[in-house]
Amino acid sequence: MLRYFGILFFLLGAHCRANYRDWQAPGCRVDKPDLTILQFSDTHVRHGDDGKWLRGELQKAIAEHRPDILVHTGDVTLDGAETEWQAFVEAMKDISMPLEYVWGNHDMPLKKTEYAKGGLTHYRDIGNYRLIFIDTAYDGPFVGSYTSIPEGEFAAIRATAETKKKILIFAHHPLAKDAPHFRLRNADAVLALFAGADVIAVITGHFHGAYLANEGKVLYSGVAPLARHQRNHTWSQSKGYRIVELQTGCLKTRHVTVAIP
Repeated sequence: MLRYFGILFFLLGAHCRANYRDWQAPGCRVDKPDLTILQFSDTHVRHGDDGKWLRGELQKAIAEHRPDILVHTGDVTLDGAETEWQAFVEAMKDISMPLEYVWGNHDMPLKKTEYAKGGLTHYRDIGNYRLIFIDTAYDGPFVGSYTSIPEGEFAAIRATAETKKKILIFAHHPLAKDAPHFRLRNADAVLALFAGADVIAVITGHFHGAYLANEGKVLYSGVAPLARHQRNHTWSQSKGYRIVELQTGCLKTRHVTVAIP
């Protein structure tokens, strides 16, 4: 019983650190973005009904914000079942715009299937920006949380940083020193792989709450889940997505909350 209350206190305390404020890089202005990103995360799709709800929310968000690309930062599915993945894929068929994603801890069984490649570490160049997607979904002591990226993956991650473009990093597990909780255990070693690169933002999921943290010139941010249900982390009541706008390297972001189903 005491252990249960200890865990509950920890989760509630972590949730209280969430914040949903807007942010813009100081000393510059974003009024005509040259790149707009819609980040969503932790959809935990179970079946077709979840997929239909998600598609509807994304269609409304796309109509309002007109992003250039969608980025899903992991936990696409609830249990990593292939049927859940197919429900997500079916839902996204009517979304006719670029989509990138990384795996989350709930998706780990999918890394052993034919669908594995899309969520592994990779990057995408868009204009003057490089969007880097880092797979952080590895075994950990608490259902895939407090995990580490194997050092054998470091060379591939380091190779993505070999660019003069401004970099935005996307991952499932938080990397910021001031992340609310569930920070990647070897986050410092992973971030060191980008030494000398022009990283302007690190954008993640997993926490089930929005947050912002500045560390040097880098903005770290998280997002609330965009899930139809509350089966996981029922203490997390907010739902939503994040809009990231860039203009000549200047960054502005805001979190958009959606109605709880």
